[in-house]
Amino acid sequence: MKNKLLASLFIVNLSFLSAQNNKAIMEINYETKLVSDSLNKDKMTIFASTLLCNNVESIYFSREAKAFYNGTSKETISTTAGAIPKYPKSVGSVYKSKENLLVSLPVGKYIFTYEEPKLKWEILNDTKDIKGFKSRLAKTTTDTGNTFFAWFTNDVTIQDGPFRFKGLSGLILEVYNKNKTIEIYATDIKKSDEIIEPLNYGNDVKTKSKDQFLEARKNYIENPSMYNGNLRVVDANGNDKTKTMSDRLKKMNTFLD
Repeated sequence: MKNKLLASLFIVNLSFLSAQNNKAIMEINYETKLVSDSLNKDKMTIFASTLLCNNVESIYFSREAKAFYNGTSKETISTTAGAIPKYPKSVGSVYKSKENLLVSLPVGKYIFTYEEPKLKWEILNDTKDIKGFKSRLAKTTTDTGNTFFAWFTNDVTIQDGPFRFKGLSGLILEVYNKNKTIEIYATDIKKSDEIIEPLNYGNDVKTKSKDQFLEARKNYIENPSMYNGNLRVVDANGNDKTKTMSDRLKKMNTFLD
């Protein structure tokens, strides 16, 4: 009942929403489960992300990452040089303005920002209830050839969702890829008036196309020192571990993009 009442509150006049500038009207929190190596499904990374949105603008990000790059993180790790801010599990973000999507993702120590192509969706016949919202299933194949499925609800009229998964006629509540090495679930939906703004990475690399990002990531996997300030990766005894790191990176075959 509570979620149905929330849904009715979110079905509002679009002209009213447009007048709210860059303030959100909704906050949706998601949990992502990601298996980076599909041949080793026992190793899974789980992290939380937040979507702040109105009908024309949104930001999808990790609150840990926002605090880290703003210099306000309270999470620290101990080192020989003292306590330093803990690096977040997820630093990527997606900023949407009208129909444009700007994705920021890490390659080594750098953050690359590029414009993400729009997805084309196929609406399927499946339906189910998710957190009190009547939901329908849709399918898409990304520009990188990956198949994803998304459960979305028209009870919430904002056409948004986690990461790059947007463009359906309502809010996306769940996303997963074909072999379920990526699963994203909405855990909490509530009203918000928080400001929508891109994460301030400080010196992110603005690319001319997504292809530049994909090429940079490919090069990084082959030679991890390339995007780590040309520093060699060494162990405690000073032995070069760059190849070992490259071999580990090559096992990563699951990507959100």
